[in-house]
Amino acid sequence: MSDVIEGVRAAGAIAILRLTDHRRIVPVGRALYGAGLTAMEITFDHPAAPAALRELRAALPGDALLGAGTIRTPAQVRQAAEHGARYCVSPHTDPALIGAVLAAGLEPLPGAGTATEAAAALDAGARLIKLFPAGPLGVAYMRALNGPFRGTAWVPTGGIRHDAVGEWLDAGAVAVGLGSDLVPAAPSETDVPLIAERAARVAAQVAARASGGTAPDHGGGS
Repeated sequence: MSDVIEGVRAAGAIAILRLTDHRRIVPVGRALYGAGLTAMEITFDHPAAPAALRELRAALPGDALLGAGTIRTPAQVRQAAEHGARYCVSPHTDPALIGAVLAAGLEPLPGAGTATEAAAALDAGARLIKLFPAGPLGVAYMRALNGPFRGTAWVPTGGIRHDAVGEWLDAGAVAVGLGSDLVPAAPSETDVPLIAERAARVAAQVAARASGGTAPDHGGGS
């Protein structure tokens, strides 16, 4: 599972596909992947999500890093494993659920908003921690947590704009989770090229941090 952690680090961002309409899951996934954003999370809070995950897994190259999100039960963990997920993202910290994810051979990415939750997640075996909701908490909050939790692999998620990724990476995040600001819940055909444009801006910020430079300005957000 260490390859998942390295894959998340290399991706620098995870596109969260919290869709209410999965008919365009493949065009959206291909647009993200083609723009350089190779890590995606399909949230399991919709009955069509497991099948959409399997469809996307079949459509994208093998190095696409696909996971299941909003995982709250062991049954969902099993479903995620069966449909091609390599990691499971949760909005909360539940040590028993983290154990179930590890037992399934997947990487857990539990949500934590406090030092107590982060400690519980780490003690249960999680190696990636989803700081949630990161947008309202702010970059300074993550920096403060890095005091007692130095070296923790934070993936801040929730209320972060696609054009603010570089700020979080510069503050020490290993990757950033991006939701509706990147991909709308019911993407239309005309949304797909706009998603690709936003994903390219994200990929540019990730590449700039990796090279120690500054992301180029591609204009205003979409």
